Amino acid sequence: MQPAFSLGALNFALAGAREGFGPFLGVYLQKQGFDPAATGFAMGLAGFAGLLATTPVGALIDRTTYKRAALAAAVLAIALGAVALIATDNLWLIGLSQLVIGVADTSIAPLVAAVTLGIVGQKAYGHRVSRNEAYNHAGNATNAALSGVLGYTLGLGYVSIAIVVMAVASCGVLLAIDKGSIDHGTARGGEQDERSTLRVLFETKPLLILAGTVFAYQTANGAMLPFLAQARTAAGADPSLTTGVMTVVSQATMVGAALLAARVARGRGHASVLSLALGLVVVRGILAAFATSWLLVIPVQVLEGLAMGLGGVAIPALVAEMMEGTGHATAGLGGVMTAYGAGATASPLLAGLVAQYLGFSASFFALAGVAGIGLAVWMVGRHRLGTRAPAGHTGEASAEPA
Repeated sequence: MQPAFSLGALNFALAGAREGFGPFLGVYLQKQGFDPAATGFAMGLAGFAGLLATTPVGALIDRTTYKRAALAAAVLAIALGAVALIATDNLWLIGLSQLVIGVADTSIAPLVAAVTLGIVGQKAYGHRVSRNEAYNHAGNATNAALSGVLGYTLGLGYVSIAIVVMAVASCGVLLAIDKGSIDHGTARGGEQDERSTLRVLFETKPLLILAGTVFAYQTANGAMLPFLAQARTAAGADPSLTTGVMTVVSQATMVGAALLAARVARGRGHASVLSLALGLVVVRGILAAFATSWLLVIPVQVLEGLAMGLGGVAIPALVAEMMEGTGHATAGLGGVMTAYGAGATASPLLAGLVAQYLGFSASFFALAGVAGIGLAVWMVGRHRLGTRAPAGHTGEASAEPA
């Protein structure tokens, strides 16, 4: 299997398994009788698990040569966790399933990044990330459509079927990738020096600025879709159809946004791509507060697609640039994704508490405010980054096809 095709197929299949119950979890728990605060608690546990696991996982990935096996184990754990989640109505058992899913899910992004970097090299990495993200979001859209149909016709519990199918497909693609095509030295960003992983991370100041920005980015993003779906469901809309349509719209938009990110980065660099993504999140949160009909819900989801598609390309590409030559590239991504996981944990907790006492509209304003803070931090901190966007890193220097 050619590397370009294998990476595309892998990202497409992994996306469906990774997304899993995510967009449907809020309305599923709502239908099970849980209030917004309990729903936020259960949803936040996956992010909490990621918060604890991501950096150590990234450091391990830098050292292991069994990246394909690790990816297979992670995606199968997500499928098992999703099946276990629907087999109980006990909040604590649901929370335990979320913890398993969270640890497995947080391993996938750095593993995919390491495999990609090991196959295509640093020069073509930025361009390949945009392609990966396009396939990833196409897979998410496909999974959301399938899950929406299953949930609407058979019940929300049957969404787990789609997750299992995509997990098995992911393992099939992994078996087709030649393990010899992965250069593990390139995958970790060069040879490691004598410094410890934590010392490298904390001494890379641009990485710390990026991590703080990413925390705000995901805190603002994480709960918007599920809480907007809950708001629509509370107003009488069908939960499966509502969540499915919203997810398909955003994921379909992300495909184009991921490809657009490569073009923007060629001219202005990945730092500007992330700035644009943060600004779109602010606008999205404000509009979501007034989204009482599909006339506004659809534009809100288009904005999500643009923001997440741009950010999904910019973040790993910026990390790769910052960590080049350190030998700790995946650990660096793990550190930033720890901040992402912290945001994923904080987002539903913040939105759930605000929605419980002030209503859904107030929760969207709160999330938009967090995005605004993140944008300010990033704009002020950018001059300290010292990163560049060489043509070879963001252009289409590679001869590989899409």
